[in-house]
Amino acid sequence: MEDLSRRVFFRYMAVLGLATFSATPLLAKGSKAQYNYQETPKDGKICADCMHFLPKTNECRMVEGSINPQGWCSAYYERPKKK
Repeated sequence: MEDLSRRVFFRYMAVLGLATFSATPLLAKGSKAQYNYQETPKDGKICADCMHFLPKTNECRMVEGSINPQGWCSAYYERPKKK
């Protein structure tokens, strides 16, 4: 009987884990404060040159809200140069 309750317990835990995982976005955006976003460049680095920046909508894949193309945040990752 003890094995049956253990099986039931693990089955419920698996279902609970799947429900939690499926309800959480895999790549949720962070706040501007979380990424130390600023409206000005830092050391010549700007959002427009970052691979996370979406120029058509002035949005970022990492930071929520509208983004200034001349801004900067700690998620900055330079876009690869075209050859």
